[in-house]
Amino acid sequence: MPAKKFLRANQLIIFDLDDTLFDCSSQMRAGHEQEDVQQVVPFPGVLSFLASFPGKKALVTKETVPGLQQQKITILGVRRFFDDIIICQTVEEKKSRFRQVLAKYHPQKCWVVGDRLDAEIRFGNELGLKTIRLRHGKHRERKPQNGLEVPDAEISCFTELHTIFSSEGRP
Repeated sequence: MPAKKFLRANQLIIFDLDDTLFDCSSQMRAGHEQEDVQQVVPFPGVLSFLASFPGKKALVTKETVPGLQQQKITILGVRRFFDDIIICQTVEEKKSRFRQVLAKYHPQKCWVVGDRLDAEIRFGNELGLKTIRLRHGKHRERKPQNGLEVPDAEISCFTELHTIFSSEGRP
């Protein structure tokens, strides 16, 4: 296998779910009622990006209502694109789950894509990963509170990931 292909395959992206892969803010009411879950659809560009990214993909998300995240994942049709799907009970648990995925794949390059500065972006930065913030949903206006909450890149729509990763699958 040529070295270039190996480098491309030895990449990992860790995604969040709510307000990262789909718009939670306009479709989900407080408490994420069951009928709201039936209305979720992926952001434009999500499925094509997930299908075309040559490396490993992990989904690490927090759940407050048992079974709700699994339903969203099923309705969005994204399960087949991920090498790992981890559902955490707390936001704080995400960082340890990021470590777990890193240890499993030992990627040469790893990115974290999420909407929360105080969770996905901070945890990714603490672990020395590249971070991409999707400015969408209820956290879009939030400003970094410290250096660990400053992402490497910010995008306003998911389709911008195609541009970031268009150079041979590497930003």
